[in-house]
Formats: sequence, C-alpha cells, structure tokens
Amino acid sequence: MSPGFRSSRLRHAATLALLFALALVSTRPVMAVDFDAPPPNLDTARKLYESGNYQQAIDYATNGQELDPWISTWEVIKSRSLLALGRYEDAYRSLSAFVDDRQYELLPRLLLREACLYTARYEEARSQYDALGFLVNEYSRRYGYNPEDIVSVGRIAELYEVEPKIVLESFYRRAQELRTAPASAFLAAGDLALDKHDYQLASKTFQQGLESFPENPDLWHGLAESFREDDRSKLAEYASRALEINPKHTATLCLLAENHIAAESYPAAETLLDMALQTNPLSPHALSLKASIAYIKNDNARGDELRAAALSTWTSNPSVDYQIGLQLSRKYRFEDAATSQRIALSLDETFTPARIQLAQDLLRLARNEEAWKHAERVYREDPYNIAAYNLVTLEERLSQFATLESERFLVRMSSTEAPIYGQRVLNLLENAYATLSERYGIELPLKTTVEIYPNPADFETRTFGMPGTPGFLGVCFGPVFTINSPASRANNWEAVLYHEFCHSITLTLSQNRMPRWLSEGISVYEERLANPAWGQRMSANYRDRILSGAMQTIGDMSSAFLKAEDGEDIQFAYFQSYLVVDFLIREHGMEAMRGLLADLGEGVEVNQAIAKRFAPLPQLDEAFASFAQEQARQLAGDYRFSPPDSPFASALLLLQPKKDYRLALQDGRALLEQGNWEQAVAALEPLVAEAGYLPGEENAHWPLARAYRELGQEQKEIETLRAITRHEAGRLGPVERLLELSLSRQDSESAFKWANAWIAINPMAETPWRALLRSAIDNERSDYAAEAARSLIALNPPDKPSLHYQLAELLQTSDAPAAKRHVMLALQDAPRFQKAYLLLDKLQKAIAAENRQTQTDPLNALDLDNNFFQ
Repeated sequence: MSPGFRSSRLRHAATLALLFALALVSTRPVMAVDFDAPPPNLDTARKLYESGNYQQAIDYATNGQELDPWISTWEVIKSRSLLALGRYEDAYRSLSAFVDDRQYELLPRLLLREACLYTARYEEARSQYDALGFLVNEYSRRYGYNPEDIVSVGRIAELYEVEPKIVLESFYRRAQELRTAPASAFLAAGDLALDKHDYQLASKTFQQGLESFPENPDLWHGLAESFREDDRSKLAEYASRALEINPKHTATLCLLAENHIAAESYPAAETLLDMALQTNPLSPHALSLKASIAYIKNDNARGDELRAAALSTWTSNPSVDYQIGLQLSRKYRFEDAATSQRIALSLDETFTPARIQLAQDLLRLARNEEAWKHAERVYREDPYNIAAYNLVTLEERLSQFATLESERFLVRMSSTEAPIYGQRVLNLLENAYATLSERYGIELPLKTTVEIYPNPADFETRTFGMPGTPGFLGVCFGPVFTINSPASRANNWEAVLYHEFCHSITLTLSQNRMPRWLSEGISVYEERLANPAWGQRMSANYRDRILSGAMQTIGDMSSAFLKAEDGEDIQFAYFQSYLVVDFLIREHGMEAMRGLLADLGEGVEVNQAIAKRFAPLPQLDEAFASFAQEQARQLAGDYRFSPPDSPFASALLLLQPKKDYRLALQDGRALLEQGNWEQAVAALEPLVAEAGYLPGEENAHWPLARAYRELGQEQKEIETLRAITRHEAGRLGPVERLLELSLSRQDSESAFKWANAWIAINPMAETPWRALLRSAIDNERSDYAAEAARSLIALNPPDKPSLHYQLAELLQTSDAPAAKRHVMLALQDAPRFQKAYLLLDKLQKAIAAENRQTQTDPLNALDLDNNFFQ
C-alpha cells in the first residue's frame, strides 16, 4: 500500500467529529473585512488561473500575497497554477512554507498532501493526512462557517472513507445551499458521483454548478466526463466549451485524447497529449495515455519509457497503470489490461477503479470466480459504488442461470429458457465452429463461454459494466460473448449467435488486435455466407450515403463507428465494414484475409498489414469506392430516389426521366390504406418486378403481399412472402403468415420449414413449436418432434399430460426408460388417462424383457409411490 491513501486509525473518531462539526455550524456572519486596506483582486487571479494563464496567475497571486498574506486564496491559486505546470517541487516548497505559518488552513494542507505525493515524499504525505484528521477532530467548529472550508472537510471525509451519502448531504450540498456557494462545492459533489459511477447524478451536479459559474473550465470538463459512457457527441461538445475558456486544460485535453484513442485516431490523440505536455511535461495522465498508444501499437519499449516518465515524480501512483489498462481493455486486450490493473493494485491495493476494472476484464476472460471476488470486495468496502453493486447483483442472477455444455461451448442462460431452445443453441454453435474453424484454420484453445440474457439491463451490465447502453444484440470479447435473449427483442437469434461466435474466431486469430470495423465486417460477411437472409444488405439509405460520398476510406474505417451520431449511422458502419471485407476477399481471396489476421496478431499496424496483404491503400481506396458505388447503383434498377418527405418531390419527378421509387411506393401504400386492392397491386407489382428487393422502409414486398391476401390470391401472396424471407430472416410477420398458410393447406413440409424459421426469431411462443411437432410427425422427423414436445412441456401449457404422452410415444423405441418417465408424468397430472396406461403397460413389458437380459433396472433409482397406479 502506498502512503497517503487509507488509514483506519482515525476513521471512527474523524467520522464522529465531522458530524459534530455539522451540528455546531451556525448562521453567524463572518467578521467584517477592514475596507481601509487596499483590496486584493482575487477575481482577476481566479480568471488568470481558469483561463490557463498559469504563470501570470502565479505572479499575480504572489503580489497579492505580499499585499495581504492572510488571505489563503492567494496561496491556493498560486500552488494550483504551479501544480498545473508540473512544477511540483515549487508547489511543495510554497505550500510547505505557508502551512508552517498557517497551520489551521485545510485547503492549502490538502494541496500540500497532493504536492508531497507528486514529489515522492510519502511519509510527509502520511503526516499531512494525519494532520488533516487531527484538525477536523480537534478544531471542527472553526470550519463550519466558510463554504470552502465545508467543502474541504468533505474532501477530508472522503480520504477517511466516511460514508459517501454523509459527505454529499452534510458537506457538499450544504455548501451548495449557502448564499456564497463556491464552484468547488459542485466540483467536489460531481467528482464524488463520477467516482461512484453515478454519471446521471454527476451530469446534473455539474450542470447546476455551471448555472452559477459558466466560465469554470473544471465544471465543463466534469460535465463532459459524465458522458464518457454515454453520448460521446455531448462529451466532445462540453469538452470544447472547457477548452474555449482554457485551451491548456490538461484534463480536458486528455479526455478528448481518450476519445480519439477509442476511434483509433492515434495521431490526433498524440497531438492533444503533446499540447497537454507543453503545459505540464510531467503530467501522469497525459504520459500514461501516450504510453497506452505505444502499447496498443505493440511498441512496448516506447510504452515502458513513457510509463516510467509518468511515474517519475509519484512513483507509486496507481492511476498510471490503471489508465494504461483501461485503454488496453477498450481495445479488447484483456490479458494485458488485467496485468496493468494488477500492477496498479500492487502499488495501492485500495485503488478501487483498478479493482473494479480488473473484475470486468477477468469476466471477459471467463475467469468468473476471481472476478466476482474483486467485485464483492469493492462492494463490501464501498456499497455506494454503482459499478460494484451492478456486478454483485449480476453475479446473484447468473447463479440462477442454467448451464449447458457441449464439446466446444459452455452456455449460460435463463433456467426458464434453457429447456426450450438451449439444445438448439448448442447445435448451432457446434456447427458454426466446424465451419469457421476450418475456414480460418484455427482451433480455439478453450471452450467458448456464451451468456444469453433475458433482461437487457443485465446484458448491459455484463457487457459494458453499467446498464443504459441499448441497441446491442450481442458483444464478443474473444473467449466470452454475450447476447440478448430473443425473449427481450425480436431478431434472428441464430444469426446473432453465428455473428458473435465468428468474432471469437477472428479475435483469437488476431490475438484481439484487430480494429472493430474489420471484426464486424468479417462477422457480417460470414453471416451472409452461412445464410443469405442473415446479415445486412444494400438499402436505399445506404445507396444514398454511398453515392453522396459519405463513406470512409479503407484507411480511415476505424472512425466509422465512433463518428456515428445515431442508430442509422451505426448500421451503415456495419454495412460499409461488410462491403470492405467483401471487396477484399472478392479481389484478393480468403488466404489474404487470413494472412491479414495473422499479421495483426503479430503486432503489425492494420493499415500496414492491409497494404502488405492486398495492395497500397490509395489503390485500394479508389478500387473500393468504384466497387461500392457500382453495388449502390444496382439497387432498384431504373428507379431513382427522391429525398424522403421532400416538398419538391413531385416537381422533381416531372423534371427527371427516371421513375421515382419512393413516390411510387407512397402511392401504392396510400391505395392499400384506402382499400383499393387491385389498384395497389397495379402500383406495387412494377416496383417488385423492376426494382427487386429493398429492405427497411422502402420494402414493397410486404404491402404487396397484403394486397394479394385481400384479393384472395394466395399463391402470389406466398411467393411474395417467401421473397421477403430469402432476404431478411429477422422479420416475424412474413414467417407467421407463411406458417398459417402452410397449416391451412396441410402442407406439412412447408409448415416444418416455417415453424423452424419462427423459432429462430421467437422460441418462446407456443405456436411454432406446436406446428413443428405436428409437421415433424407428418414428415417422420422424430428427432424434431421430440424436441418440439420437450420445448412445449417447458413452456408449461395446460395440455402437458398430452404432450408427455406424445413424447413417450416418440421415445418408446429409442429410449424406453425415458418414455416410461414421461408417461408416468402424464398420469401424475391426468390419473384417468387410459391411453397412457396402455402405453405404460407396453413399456413395462419392454423394459422387463430388457432387464432379463441385463439383470439391471435403470429405473430402480426413481422415487415413485408403489401405490400410485392402484
């Protein structure tokens, strides 16, 4: 443990004294100022500091001290400016002299403790820590009048681990409610909320502070940081406001650099960090981020050099390795990330951010047992840490999950859902493994862990550490991937499983060193190979974006996801990633793609690896742009697309020779809503015939199928619905209707197909399982029939005895003991079920005959009432 972070010796006494101080606070006014003395201009000094004119602030505050040495704010402004410049020794000497003279001042002593840490004076830092506790214990009454002192007492209470709720309510909010509430009251409260991962409270607190202090860059930075796990566009907006006020604000420059690191825009990140280092060449935050970039680029020697520089002043600073590990974790380098967090904890085992991040990284490495121990320790020591609370709660829920296992997979899912479609999950994954491991020439060293969450909030907690990140169907970390259960959202869960497992293959092959766009592009590409109805396809929206030049170049693909401002942008990032992969494999073959992944695994930078395996980037960019534009132009044949909802759409239609697809579709839908079925068919049929298939809002097949249905043209309706399912496997409406038509036509083969298609979207509905049971029996598919019966039983319908009986019939020749068990379960719920008695008798005789041969009754272990059937 490094000095200066934790002590239990004074904690209890300090807590009581802090509460006692609160009780003694009165509303008595502060003593009047001697107005005959020349008034120092503190506002000017603050503005110089807050605007980043640190040297001017130092000089100005020094002059102010000479005029009135009794005002401690001069020393606070001067020492904070020295710390901002990285002049830690100067700050220490100035603060030490001041505190020796003014021993009862809290904020200068807090800053002195900080300066001691940054100058490796750990014993003195401990002494200052103890002195702060002593002052609050022995002289608590004197600190109850000044708002800055109240905030300082709160900061000391945090050091002594007083309950966060007490700190927030009794000190920070009390200071905020005073007429002369300082900015520090809002900064301290917001920082506390950030520390506990309560980003919503942090955002609210910083915004409240900005109402009174709109020119405070620290508040703008805090507000920006409160959006780091949410809306990055707001992060950038608020960070820019901070830099408008103070272009040298190191914390904000580092925050924006982190944003660029996430986008793999490393040159931009390094530029921001260099700007920060121009102000403070010793900034541990900036240097640790530069070290992170070096490690991400596999330049370990440079990373070690920068890490050493970051630790050169405060050698036991845990935040350095924590920050390095955090950035590595965001690049899916979980092994390296966990190592960094372990180093951080070796420097200070009480450093909570490192421990909770280590827990999350270990979960992503499928080392759950160790991960839960770390999460539980954080929660035990800090019940107000939301991230720890979420993980501990998640552990409890996961303990109630069922675990299914096959040769290559370990699947955890709801105990309610597991008996319904769990075996299908295993079967699909094993088939995916056989296909993808052969294609990419790799055998995974460990079983892949798959977790399926019926509660989206649990999925978000498991995946991102916090709930509140909707929109993801699944996320893969390599040896572990998580998905939302089909019970929580309508989508083709089979496609999602295949997509995420493909990530496991490619992340392992590249040793988790591949950019997101390439990983997503390959997974969508493999989806399309496995089932043309899976994955993404060209849409009118994508066509417009491509032809308008809204694509990224291949060399800049890493920014595609980070620059996305909404869901449509994200989906286009997926599609463009797929297009790039499709283009590269078409032009250069699968072997080159495997080579690219191998190069990434060896640490080659992605654009260098692409140029090595395929072609120089300028050449590739030009060829890819032509390829993508050609793909886009092929959509919709001779139709053109006017801007949706354009007031000039009709005029454009008259001026341009091409027919307008959107206007024609709009006319067809209007006729459909009016009940003009024949006219709707006349309007929609040319769109389908000439433009082909368009997904999304521009889809003409679905309204045309409805028109055919209304006209009783059943065969045409079926053909149109089938076209939808050939292109989009996640649309339930067409599948439901096709199953309904198959059953009404007694087409058991088609019913079998559409029942399975429905289950691939929503396995929790009874209808498709009943259709599967019936059609499988008709088609003599006893394996599917037995699966359907088991799944229906797990859904707990009112006719369970009948289902148990049907399952017993299906199993009687292949597994007589299991058949006997099911017929007895049928009789348990329906004791007068005569056909079940007959089947039971038949099974008893068959088992007895077998027992005479083996002299073993496998059912002897069953705990059954001998008189049950009498």
